[in-house]
Amino acid sequence: EHRAVRPHHLEASLRRRRGAAAGHRHRHHDPVGTHLVAGAPELRDAALAGLANAAPRGRRGLVALLPDASLGDRAASSLSRAAPSEAIRPLLEAIADGGADRPGLRLALATAARRAPKTAGRTLRAWLGDAPPPGAVGSAALGLASLDAHAGLLASFIEYAAPRANDFDTTWRLLQSANGATKSDAIDAWVVRQLEEPEAWMLREAAVDAITARGKRELARRSLRDPNPRVRMKAAAALSGDRATMTERATLARRDTWPMVRAEAVRSLRNESTAIPVIVASVDDSMSDVRATAIEVLAGSAHEEGWRRIHTRLRDRSEWPHVTQAAIDYVIAHCRTDAVDALMGVVVQATPSHALTEDLNNAALAIEALRALGTGDARAAVQQLRATEGVPPTLKMALQRPLPADGGCARAAR
Repeated sequence: EHRAVRPHHLEASLRRRRGAAAGHRHRHHDPVGTHLVAGAPELRDAALAGLANAAPRGRRGLVALLPDASLGDRAASSLSRAAPSEAIRPLLEAIADGGADRPGLRLALATAARRAPKTAGRTLRAWLGDAPPPGAVGSAALGLASLDAHAGLLASFIEYAAPRANDFDTTWRLLQSANGATKSDAIDAWVVRQLEEPEAWMLREAAVDAITARGKRELARRSLRDPNPRVRMKAAAALSGDRATMTERATLARRDTWPMVRAEAVRSLRNESTAIPVIVASVDDSMSDVRATAIEVLAGSAHEEGWRRIHTRLRDRSEWPHVTQAAIDYVIAHCRTDAVDALMGVVVQATPSHALTEDLNNAALAIEALRALGTGDARAAVQQLRATEGVPPTLKMALQRPLPADGGCARAAR
């Protein structure tokens, strides 16, 4: 059984060993950190709790543990909760001293800044005035991005670090942080440059998100022509409903060589009635994901255009299951009473013993569609399927449920 850990004994040990480690934090762990890691979990927990509760010496012990790769994040969490005002500067220094890649330090910084907003503002400004490395500022900015109270200060962090950022990680973190910063022409201009300058497509994609979050999505129009398909896809989503780019997005929906771009472009047209012909044409796209997306968009539309093509997809027994599912959802959404035979075919396809799980799921959905339609033909189809041999037990249970007494959506539509 472990004896109780006394904070002042730990602090004395920390002081002795910290002197030997001074100036070597990048090359050596604090030996006390190594000692705690070697101990049982309950010893580590007790030690950290003891340090957190022993002010001020114990908290200095937590500060000494911050650079430790094994215990530093837990020490940061304890420190930010126990003494948020005291934690902010040491956390910033730990981030600058090789900790920019540690999410635990950023999370602790956010906790401390949220709990001590006034102290945080003063300390953060003072630290920024010391000209810290841009990588550290980018990491700290990411930690502060979710705190509305520091949106103005966050803008200062980004304005400082963005012109100095020359590596992927820093640029990425600054782009991820930009949505939480206050209005800034300098930040907007920098984000726009990231739409074209970085070689890494992920940075260009993140820039589309950032400029959209900052209410300037029109500045992402150029990204519809980006050489990378994921950036084009992100731009199409961001510009949904943008009249100035409807024609360009419609062109992507029909002609882009990447199916994921075509699908996202189709989805981006969902609220533009003049683009309905493009969406309808996409029901017959060569790729199943685009077909399914087009049907999903039409299912949520008030227009009836496209049903003939969707009906064909529903009757096609070789169609991909997710396209069939989208077609069944369309039938329910639009109460297509002329889909009874096609729905029966979906159920019958699931009767063989080798039916796929997706076929069984679609058969169950088709039964619900028949029940929802509520017409005489739909009720007769349910009765016929009840008597059909080879229907799996799970589907039999669905078929045996009483039919709605209100006549279903067909009557409601009248």
